[in-house]
Amino acid sequence: MKKLKSTVWHGYLCGILLAFAVVGFTACTDKETDDKNVAFDPNQEIVISDFTPKSGSMGQQLVILGNNFGNDKSQVKVKIGGKDAKVINVCNTALYAYIPSAAFDKIEGKDLYGSVSVTVGDKTGVAPDRFEYERKMIVGRLCGQSFERYEDVTWQDGGFDECTGFKNDGVMQFSPYNHDQLFIVYDQEPRFGTVAHGIQLLDLKAKTVETILPLSMFHNERLRTIDFAVDPFAYDENGAFERRQKVDETGTPMVDDDLNPIMEMVGRAPEGWEATATPNQKRWREHLIISTDNNNDQYRARSVYLVDRDANGNFSKNSKVIELANYRQCNGASLHPVNGELYFTSYTQGEVLRLEMDTYWASRDTSDAMTFKPWDPYVNSNLTDAGGNVTGTGAFEKLFTVQDVSWEFQIDIHPSGKYAYIVVINRSYILRTDYNETTKRFSAPYVIAGDMSHAGFQDGVGKSALMHRPYQGTFVKNEDYEAAGASDIYDFYFCDSENDAIRLLTPEGIVKTYAGGSAATHADGNTYGNENGELRDFARFHRPTGLVNDVHKDAITGLNTLIFYILDTYNYMIRTITMEENLDATVVNP
Repeated sequence: MKKLKSTVWHGYLCGILLAFAVVGFTACTDKETDDKNVAFDPNQEIVISDFTPKSGSMGQQLVILGNNFGNDKSQVKVKIGGKDAKVINVCNTALYAYIPSAAFDKIEGKDLYGSVSVTVGDKTGVAPDRFEYERKMIVGRLCGQSFERYEDVTWQDGGFDECTGFKNDGVMQFSPYNHDQLFIVYDQEPRFGTVAHGIQLLDLKAKTVETILPLSMFHNERLRTIDFAVDPFAYDENGAFERRQKVDETGTPMVDDDLNPIMEMVGRAPEGWEATATPNQKRWREHLIISTDNNNDQYRARSVYLVDRDANGNFSKNSKVIELANYRQCNGASLHPVNGELYFTSYTQGEVLRLEMDTYWASRDTSDAMTFKPWDPYVNSNLTDAGGNVTGTGAFEKLFTVQDVSWEFQIDIHPSGKYAYIVVINRSYILRTDYNETTKRFSAPYVIAGDMSHAGFQDGVGKSALMHRPYQGTFVKNEDYEAAGASDIYDFYFCDSENDAIRLLTPEGIVKTYAGGSAATHADGNTYGNENGELRDFARFHRPTGLVNDVHKDAITGLNTLIFYILDTYNYMIRTITMEENLDATVVNP
């Protein structure tokens, strides 16, 4: 704390803090009994001599020292950076208030400052010093509305101000080429037997929600995860294979007898195609990957679907839906971010399977009739076994099992592709599986965090950390790791759904609570709630399941800043976590 200016400040401050600690929000001690009884004098000016702390964030305590504040807090208005602060108590020479959100009115470079003022009646006093505001990451609401009961929740598409729903467990994913488009797939959870909702598109630019794919396109099965596959082909603006002039063995463009260019379908894109392709050309390469929990004791259940864009380049009821993998009770499917192979799960035997996607893409390469073959999605008919024996195309492999049967789990692959976390939902722990870059396969997993024997809510390292029904996770770059030259610069944030919290897992296996789960700081003693604001002491969630992160332009600094989007299932909302924003501040030397 900086050295205090007033000679009486120390005595006041000690009394204030002591009284606050013992009897709660009291701004004056017994020693200042007479001062408590001094009313505001409208014939005198209000003077602010000092305040503490000199810097801080939303929700912190601020003590202001001065004169002629009076003794009626209902008459006192405190502003910090032009924002109203909540006054807790007041006596004539000291008052106590909470720092409001966005408590600044000047920006100087990256620093934010706010004037401090006290008003009673028509008199206002302004502090000689400015308060330095330190912005925080906070929880907010993007769209959706609260309902008293689950049964009352209706699904309504439309603008962010009017849409409702979001009441089923689910996961989210961005379009690879357009992060204004965020897709959500819903499970039948949390109400078994209840038909879930169709796949939705959140357009973050247009601020709309639209149900784009009905469940009927997937035989009304239980959808579990959503991902994107990016194919290797070159497209024209209309979604057809791009055609280019053919060249001979010397590289000379070929023409016919009338000197017209001889054209051919490009098929697989040449190196560098993506750098010059238009956004419209690139979007044709995107395909949805949808995993479905569908049972069949002959291992012929539809487990993973691939969805093409329709003739207009959108995902809709007119999209082509392809059965990509047929096996049994798939809980999740994820593509390797570097090499592109698909990994998917089977709840029945606790298996992780691999699909060589290049084999599938070859079946769609109509530019070469010799390689084109109809796709056969049945795993057991197209399997490469542990001994290297091949059945059919051999596109599928059974890699390993996870602990035991009936393990409900999803796979989250690190952005580098060097390892993945296996989030075991119904056993409340997380495994890690490492990637062999030579064989291009993940190896048998090991526990990295949580205890499969019981659930709980405890930060810690490895098995000492406890969680309860972890769900979707997302890797987030840590700038401190990057600055230190660490080999792994990503933390893994995940929804801890039954603990109503967002938690993070460091590369060293340390689990920390990032947001929500704040039972101890609320009078009702519950972890669940729908409050926005400061991450740990105030904001609460209610069974969050979906979580993704991105960067967006900060309204204050103009720099890229982190943002999370959360599917807050029992609050029936899409929530956000990002830096506080205030568009009304005056920029100094922009």
